[in-house]
Amino acid sequence: MQNIAIEFQAVTPENMQVIRPLAEKIWQKTYGPLLDPAQIDYMLPMMYRDERIVKEIQDGYRWELFVVDGQVLGYLDYKLMEDNRVFLSKIYLDTDQQQKGLGKLMLEHVIEYAVVNKADAVYLTVNKHNAKAIAFYERNGFHCIESKTFDIGEGYVMDDYIYQLSL
Repeated sequence: MQNIAIEFQAVTPENMQVIRPLAEKIWQKTYGPLLDPAQIDYMLPMMYRDERIVKEIQDGYRWELFVVDGQVLGYLDYKLMEDNRVFLSKIYLDTDQQQKGLGKLMLEHVIEYAVVNKADAVYLTVNKHNAKAIAFYERNGFHCIESKTFDIGEGYVMDDYIYQLSL
């Protein structure tokens, strides 16, 4: 990873249109084998509507694009919560760019934010069947602290583990 330009750009109304197509590509490859296609079709518009992203930003979430050599390769969504932990809501990297150390850079960026803000931990949810993501988080010091099922409407649930990195 020598001589590459890495940037974390704040998501704005002017640049947010790149998130949805990237999310669709990543989700099809990541969740296609794990979830019913109808659930993916339900969740993507629910989670990636421009209005929802704008509302989350207004509510203090930090939405950022991960830009490498001028190309948007991923995105992050995280927030310092009232319990003094950083909730990493979304960390997604183009599946063609995985296994190159870029996901680790994204994760380290959030951890650095947590340290600077004197947070006690970083936590996230991960699909119980996403072995690749679980292995990534465990390699980076996260531990499973809870198992939780979230009702997301229309008869669908997110069956997740909650992973945490104590700081």
